[in-house]
Amino acid sequence: MIKTTPTLLVVEDSRPVRLLLTQGLGRSGYRVLEAADGQKGVELFISEKPDLVLMDVNMPIMDGFDACRNIRLFEEDTVTPILMLTGSDDLHSIQTAFEVGANDFITKPINLPLLEQRIRYALRDADREQALRKAKGLQDNARALAGLGFWEYNQALGQYTWSEDASEILHWVKSLPETLEAMGQIVHPNDRKRLLAVFNDALIMGSKFDLEVRSISKQQEYLLKIVGQRDGEQKRLIGAFQDITAQRRLEQQANFLNFHDSVTGLPNRKLFQRDLEDVLTHLNHSDVHFAIVVLDVARFHQIHDAYGSEVSDQLLSLMASQLKTAMPRDSFLARLDGGSFALKMPLNSQWTEDEIHSAIESWLKVLDRSWVVADKEVFLNFIAGVSLVPRHGNDASILLRKAHRAHRGIKPSSNISLGIYKGEQEDSLQKRLMLEMALRKAIEQEEFYLVYQPQVNLTSGEVVGVEALIRWRRPSFGVVPPDQFIPVLEEMGLIQQLGDWIIQHAAKQQVAWKKSGVSLRMAINLSPVQFEQMDLPDKITRLISETGAKFSDIELEITESLAMHSPETTIRMLKRLREEGFKIAIDDFGIGFSSLEYLLRFPLDTLKIDRAFIKDITRGRSDCAIVRALTSLCQGLGLTTIAEGVETQRQRDYLDALGATEIQGYLISKPLESSELMQFVADYKQNQNYQSI
Repeated sequence: MIKTTPTLLVVEDSRPVRLLLTQGLGRSGYRVLEAADGQKGVELFISEKPDLVLMDVNMPIMDGFDACRNIRLFEEDTVTPILMLTGSDDLHSIQTAFEVGANDFITKPINLPLLEQRIRYALRDADREQALRKAKGLQDNARALAGLGFWEYNQALGQYTWSEDASEILHWVKSLPETLEAMGQIVHPNDRKRLLAVFNDALIMGSKFDLEVRSISKQQEYLLKIVGQRDGEQKRLIGAFQDITAQRRLEQQANFLNFHDSVTGLPNRKLFQRDLEDVLTHLNHSDVHFAIVVLDVARFHQIHDAYGSEVSDQLLSLMASQLKTAMPRDSFLARLDGGSFALKMPLNSQWTEDEIHSAIESWLKVLDRSWVVADKEVFLNFIAGVSLVPRHGNDASILLRKAHRAHRGIKPSSNISLGIYKGEQEDSLQKRLMLEMALRKAIEQEEFYLVYQPQVNLTSGEVVGVEALIRWRRPSFGVVPPDQFIPVLEEMGLIQQLGDWIIQHAAKQQVAWKKSGVSLRMAINLSPVQFEQMDLPDKITRLISETGAKFSDIELEITESLAMHSPETTIRMLKRLREEGFKIAIDDFGIGFSSLEYLLRFPLDTLKIDRAFIKDITRGRSDCAIVRALTSLCQGLGLTTIAEGVETQRQRDYLDALGATEIQGYLISKPLESSELMQFVADYKQNQNYQSI
């Protein structure tokens, strides 16, 4: 903090005295201003704002008393020290000086060393006063922002006193209570005894207290927080109070949102599971039976994608309303997520499984109808899985999981398909749990490895690229194909971690091959879950950069279904990646629902024709026509075409004649590990050279 030179204002009509003070105080390091009368002194004070004033009493135009009064009228917050200069026997002047606002007085004739000491102390006290005023101002502002007021209760006098802003805080109270009895009257009758008991205990035992009580008005109920304690040994309580009505309302709203679905207003998964856990905890006799029903709207995500969130949200609200109107008494309905609902409904302990099935079906009948939302008529199919208490256990999470498992095993046969969990499904559930644990360990211990399937250019006959494929060498089980563990990893949320591993290891392998003299394009598959990461382009760029691979040597493959799940987002991400230099391929083309419009908009380098069109290409005219159309289209667009699943020489010849660029499949080679692939490439090249002689 920079220290500034204090400014003193000397208001004195006697020139010799003024000269004495100006020169003497100036030598002591002060900046000194002069005024010969009170009016000039007030003007200088207003313009210069000095740190201290030395004011003579008797002066022309305006005397020292009036000047002091005017200075104090001008000041709002700061209280500048004013020292009056008076005669030693002028007691009346001294008394009047204090009345008009002076802080101290100095008698004439003036003792300069003594005056300097008095000035030093006055400036120090003024600094302290200023700091205290600033601190108090901050406290007042903080208290006002918090809506905090203060109170005091004197037991001896039987009186309450309140802070100035108490009436504003307790705006619904007509007049502030002045006695303990009156204080009780502003509190809700049911809270009155508690308040008085706490006060009496604090007066007797000296204990602190912190309580919340209700206060009532004609319009509404308010909530007051009151804290306090006894003031030493005195029979007096001091404390603070606060209107926390709005705060509690917000807390209740936040608590509601934490445990309820914002779209339907139903309890959410968290509250459903908590309720189920509470019921199961207090379940102490076996004749209490109830069902856990998990109900899913089939293909709900497609409805959301087709019509948007506004329509899908309205649809969920309508379904929730219908389900609530039909649900049995003492049931508990919740929305879990997406298009999934859950119901806990009581059952008659004597009911057979068929009767349970009928009871749940009767509840679901309200859904067997058409739904009109935003002038759009929608027809829905529903799948419901059921677990039973106590038959299927007493653990909330396991019961929910079994209900989910029950509906996953259902083959839809009508608008509403219902299945009850079977005991034989237990083995399947346990196997799934064991598989999940094994996969977590597999990622930690890197039990995964890559194989590479060659891709051959039909014109040159050379191996020009490979597709990296993941495999899992599971201890005691052998090699596990990806279709058995990739969907599980996606559900577990671990596919992103494995996807990063695949990208890095495939790129490192490509670099290693290139250094050994074999340059092959490396194709890497990306999963739909990876595309949920908005920073995916940045992540891929970083992972590949760390390996030293050239971006142009890496081809990123996405499936047609992934591309069409959220085409606009996919296009943005692929454009970013292609701008970095990566090649982009669309896999399994022709078996989804993409349109040529999107095919033209996607930033592609390669189109891979699905094996479904290749297997019968030599026998089926339609397959042959489709492949010819695709290759012609790609030639026009400048795209490479790779035919997958080529297994015979006749298929190869047909594809060559139809204009395909490259092929891959078991005719060329099965997927190989790195060392096997290098040997294959060398042998294949030698064989091609031999055939060309």
